[in-house]
Amino acid sequence: MGSVMNVNGIQSTTNPYAGNSADRNAMGQQEFLQLLVAQMKNQDPINPMDGTEFASQLAQFNSVEQLIGVNSALTDLQQSQNIMSAGLTNSMAASLTGKEVKALSNEFNLQENSSLNFSFKIPKSATEVEIVIRDENGNQVFTETMKGVQKGEHDYSWDGSNANGDKMPNGKYTVEVRPMSGDSPMSVLTYTKGVAERVKFTGSGVYLIVNGLEVAIGNVEEIGVKND
Repeated sequence: MGSVMNVNGIQSTTNPYAGNSADRNAMGQQEFLQLLVAQMKNQDPINPMDGTEFASQLAQFNSVEQLIGVNSALTDLQQSQNIMSAGLTNSMAASLTGKEVKALSNEFNLQENSSLNFSFKIPKSATEVEIVIRDENGNQVFTETMKGVQKGEHDYSWDGSNANGDKMPNGKYTVEVRPMSGDSPMSVLTYTKGVAERVKFTGSGVYLIVNGLEVAIGNVEEIGVKND
């Protein structure tokens, strides 16, 4: 695999001013005006409102109005950024067809006359790493314990046979990697590697079809050029 690019997820930026806050601020503006008008109507003719105090209240109203305007502008900006981000994600996904990708996944496809291949990464050396493979129904079909595994990324290949040597049927399998440092478990990342066969756009996001399975575009970590 050549000319690899790190992606490390595609994330959207959240806006703390978005949501229903603009509606609440708009209601606050109306109430402020009503309160100010009521205050002016009900002044004591003998002791009217001080001009300085009135000017101060108008200044406060002006500040509130400006903040509402800023909030509205930020909300519009967030919507524009979301649209732009979605467009960039779709364009990028479409360009990945035919390229080799490496993506986070714990689901893998066992195909005809082929092994199930994946890789895992551990942050430090492990005294042992247990590999557990289950079928679509959650039944454990294979397990192996590796001793003295160094930190970093490691490739693993399962030939599709269970403990009795029987060939398991083709289809989707789930892999669980359990590294241990002494008596303590540690974090682990599992990856699938393969050619992006096509792109699938759904209501829940954009997916690449890799080795016959769907991989979320946000889980793609590396992109390379397929070696013929």
